[in-house]
Amino acid sequence: MYLLTIFTILILLLGFLEYYFHQKRINKIPIRIHVNGTRGKSTTVRLIAASLREAGYRVLAKTTGTSPRIILENGQEETIKRKGAANIIEQKYFIKKAVVKNCNAIVIECMAVHPENQWVSEHQLVKSTIGVITNVREDHQDVYGPSLKDCAEALKLTIPKKGYLVTAEKKFFSLFQQQAKKLKTQCLLADPNKMIQDENVKSENFYFRDNVAITLQIGNLLGINKKTILHGISKATPDPGALTIYQLEQDKKQLWFINAFAANDRESILIIWDKINQLLPKKMDDSQRIAIINHRDDRITRTLQFDKILTRDLRFDYLMLAGPTSRLSERKLLQFGYPSKQIYRINKRETASDVVKKIFRLSKKNIIVYGLGNTRGFGMEIMEYLKEKGDKI
Repeated sequence: MYLLTIFTILILLLGFLEYYFHQKRINKIPIRIHVNGTRGKSTTVRLIAASLREAGYRVLAKTTGTSPRIILENGQEETIKRKGAANIIEQKYFIKKAVVKNCNAIVIECMAVHPENQWVSEHQLVKSTIGVITNVREDHQDVYGPSLKDCAEALKLTIPKKGYLVTAEKKFFSLFQQQAKKLKTQCLLADPNKMIQDENVKSENFYFRDNVAITLQIGNLLGINKKTILHGISKATPDPGALTIYQLEQDKKQLWFINAFAANDRESILIIWDKINQLLPKKMDDSQRIAIINHRDDRITRTLQFDKILTRDLRFDYLMLAGPTSRLSERKLLQFGYPSKQIYRINKRETASDVVKKIFRLSKKNIIVYGLGNTRGFGMEIMEYLKEKGDKI
């Protein structure tokens, strides 16, 4: 019993010392930016970090999206290799790394999903000076609850104390303001409609104006001039899951492939659909439209949501289903009335090259292909194929 008491005291003492030294490390980094939200977190982290680098900050950044990365102070990247499942304690080691590298700024993506972990991530591990909530959209309803307000209630838990919150979310801005007021934090709305882009700056990083508006608002808070921010944004390396467009040509037919695998809620998909319609050249107006839906076995709810979106909101000439739950998806699509002759299931033996050849055979004219659902597995395989064989637009 005596030994057990000593052991317990020792464990508590070590825990206290670890917490104490972690707080000291946090205080050595004057600018701490914690990025949360439903969509666009990884891209927003990259844009903010790139603008800070351009302004001369020594900044370390971390994304946890399609492919978890640490973005070093020189812009180079390290892939995060995990031995087990992702854990928010990662944030503690990232901050230690930033202190060792003598960084004066960090930009870190929130990796917590459960509400209690979101609170711990902000108020114990990061203690940001500037918090970000990109948007509130449908995701993780099994954790948050069925409504968008439930999502917003969870996301607000990462609003910092006595700092700033920057968000592009208009619908729940008043809810965030109420929480921010309790924490003595200033809440700022980033308005993409007020963003005027330099005509000389061209980059795919400007596809989504909300992310850019958030970055501009943060730059303004830190006293960085707009030209520097925009040039930093244009230099940012896109996240592997970010929207990209590739072009292939075969038998005098053009294929445009829209990498939207990271878009997995209705609002994001419709935004991308409208954006692509604006970007397409005249010659692609009468193209056949095909969707590749890549499914995950741990996202059954998302599979069913996608089937409703594809049936009610968008229409494709063909759907190609990949991943472990593709058979379930096919059954649901048929129940919702989707024509069976327009649905193809991609089997495990088919490579990205096989699928692209099949797509060209399906159409006698130009083709627009949307990659939707998830990047993991076949999504990543086809993106690697396009990087090698296609031309990036």
